[in-house]
Amino acid sequence: MEAKNKNFTAHILVVDDDKRLNKLLEKFLIDNNHYVDTAQNTKSARKKIAVVSYDIIILDIMMPGENGLDFLKYIRQEYNTPVLMLSAMNETKNRIVGFEIGADDYLGKPFEPKELLLRIKAILRRTEENKLASKDSNNLLQLGNILYDAESSIIWKNKKKITLTSKENELLNILINGAGKTIDRYILINNLKLGARGIDITISRLRKKIENNPKVPSYIITVRGEGYTLPRNLLEVK
Repeated sequence: MEAKNKNFTAHILVVDDDKRLNKLLEKFLIDNNHYVDTAQNTKSARKKIAVVSYDIIILDIMMPGENGLDFLKYIRQEYNTPVLMLSAMNETKNRIVGFEIGADDYLGKPFEPKELLLRIKAILRRTEENKLASKDSNNLLQLGNILYDAESSIIWKNKKKITLTSKENELLNILINGAGKTIDRYILINNLKLGARGIDITISRLRKKIENNPKVPSYIITVRGEGYTLPRNLLEVK
């Protein structure tokens, strides 16, 4: 069932054998700009999650046939969809088991609808943060003991954030793309639109930022009479 506002926040599957509660949750969540499907048993829920990629599954523990905990085991084997479990207040043991299996959060019955919204919001926020972290990590290169984000012109050295100038970033990119090879000084001069002195200054500044000992460089190695090289064995995609 669709939310009134097409710019809905999340696509949610509610799995509970209580038909009345399903209808109430469906209406409440739709009124709060969520897109909602419901299922009264895990058999129906399995069919739905096989064809729809949900943002969150709200899952009751106590259901006839396959219960919520057993269904959660199946979900965790096949999907990484966040799951918020609904539980009676006295089911402490089941809550612990649920967290061990992989539940993202719990909400005891009866509950305030507003609290449900806040918990959904928190799960969505954590999920988005994890996605961004994953995306960011896929853009990182590890060079020895530093992490490098070419897109942001940032390196992290000993957990300290260091910003590169545009020329420093361009230079490091050229060396990384040619890792293991000697990059001729004239190639750097032409690509960076700098004179010989400008290249020397940029190399010196970059070494101060990334080298453990700029006087004895291990990242940007001078090849006498030719140019510079970055050892390929330092390069690792994160």
